[in-house]
Amino acid sequence: MGVTTAGEAVKSAARASVIVKLNAAFLALFLLAYMALLLHPRYSYLLDRGATSLVRCTFSDDACPPSTQLSRKLGGVAANKVAAERIVNAGRAPAMFNELRGRLRMGLVNIGREDVLALGVDGEAVRVDLERVSDVFQWSDLFPEWIDEEEDDEGPSCPELPMPDFSRYDGEVDVVVASLPCNRTAPGGWNRDVFRLQVHLAAAQVAARKGRRDGGGAVRVVLRSECGEPMMDLFRCDEAVGREGDWWMYRVDVERLEEKLRLPVGSCNLALPLWGSGGIHEMFNVSELPAPTTGRPRREAYATVLHSSDTYLCGAIVLAQSIRRSGSTRDLVLLHDHTVSKPALRALSAAGWTPRKIKRIRNPRAARGTYNEYNYSKFRLWQLTEYDRVVFVDADILVLRNMDALFRFPQLAAVGNDGSLFNSGVMVIEPSACTFDALIRKRRTVRSYNGGDQGFLNEVFVWWHRLPRRVNYLKNFWANTTGERALKERLFRADPAEVWSIHYLGMKPWTCYRDYDCNWNVADQRVYASDEAHARWWQVYDRMGEAMRGPCRLSERRKVEIAWDRHVAEEIGFADQHWKINITDPRKWE
Repeated sequence: MGVTTAGEAVKSAARASVIVKLNAAFLALFLLAYMALLLHPRYSYLLDRGATSLVRCTFSDDACPPSTQLSRKLGGVAANKVAAERIVNAGRAPAMFNELRGRLRMGLVNIGREDVLALGVDGEAVRVDLERVSDVFQWSDLFPEWIDEEEDDEGPSCPELPMPDFSRYDGEVDVVVASLPCNRTAPGGWNRDVFRLQVHLAAAQVAARKGRRDGGGAVRVVLRSECGEPMMDLFRCDEAVGREGDWWMYRVDVERLEEKLRLPVGSCNLALPLWGSGGIHEMFNVSELPAPTTGRPRREAYATVLHSSDTYLCGAIVLAQSIRRSGSTRDLVLLHDHTVSKPALRALSAAGWTPRKIKRIRNPRAARGTYNEYNYSKFRLWQLTEYDRVVFVDADILVLRNMDALFRFPQLAAVGNDGSLFNSGVMVIEPSACTFDALIRKRRTVRSYNGGDQGFLNEVFVWWHRLPRRVNYLKNFWANTTGERALKERLFRADPAEVWSIHYLGMKPWTCYRDYDCNWNVADQRVYASDEAHARWWQVYDRMGEAMRGPCRLSERRKVEIAWDRHVAEEIGFADQHWKINITDPRKWE
């Protein structure tokens, strides 16, 4: 047995010191990694979610988040890693779930009990069975371009979307928890996925029919969505009480929700019937619509928007007069920017509008100097929060029948346009500060199909409600047939009116002489020409006071343009010979 020398003792001590320092360094790195996980809730949540979703995701690859699919591909190694991370992150659920602690009765839609337990929420779980909608269903089946509104054949109908059988479930639930599908490969985009809509509607049905209401008549709903926020059409941002990561929590007003759920599942049927119980051609009696159930009267207004030029001033004046002539006493609110002059504002006020100045909102994708550059100014409508509902009407529309019945419908109700889209010329909205903020936030990321506000709003409000096209009757003759023209001309001149309004496409009546529709004299505008509709607009103008007519004068430049169009039409030799009509409109000489 050797004797340890002083030198060897020194070396041994040095080695021990190095080992201690290395161990300390490794311990410090471990603690740093641990703290990083602790302070990054979204990452720890994703790890936690992966293991709890493994069983549920085996039924459908589309339902699996990428992290779960990766875990399945890697097998046991990845699963063990997730399980280990779950131990590290145990109890680290989003803070908003703290109010769900305790013994709760939960209604689960498209989500397993293990997913909820992983969040530290304990209680009785009632799994609500939902037959998944067939993959054969497309968004266009629920939101078709055309439906048989006039009931020329069998009338419109909607396909059936499977919903839970509520007779199988007793009692109420304290909270509804649902996982919204995220199919990024859906033909119309993840927000137009039929299965996602089905889960939204099922969760809403559970809340309305089985949810335990608090003192304010609200039910708690918790939604998980990996693609983006849940549909504002059903779950309003005003009702959101918390959000962390992919989780949203709402206190949902059940009466408002029930109002939405009474409507057709899509635009495949009319929200407002066209014909009454007596059959075709007996107009529907709007008094048969369900009355509002709220304790206080709703605050309601018609509104329009003017910005960037004076092009639509005259149209807005006649619009206000037409609304008043229809018998409506609702408020009339006009949003305008700095380009509207004081004399014009006086004329607008005389017509019935309450002017309100706004700051324009630029469309970040529009070319400078174009009308579309500031057409996102329409978003300001959602800032009219002193009103519960607003019916927006474009300034190139003439109202022929009282449209107050539209206030009975929730956001967003409108007439169909192309494809699965709505026309924003007349639409029912519900002002909301947080909806306005959401629109502003999305304007740089959401692409408008037509570069304007209509395309943008169609991407945000995908679950809209169809009004009859007679509510916003477009002045055009796309089919260019004798039958189409005969029908539309009859509707334009009918008295009493058979359409709620006429939407003047093409060149506007106030930019023409009163003697004829100047669209006749321009080759690519003739599809919009109608002397009957033109005369209907001038009937309202003729009843206006002189104080309102100033903005309707023709500029010298416009008079020259009209004269040139008449000359070209004569050269072409249009058979209708509108280029030959004698001008009697006194504005020609003003």
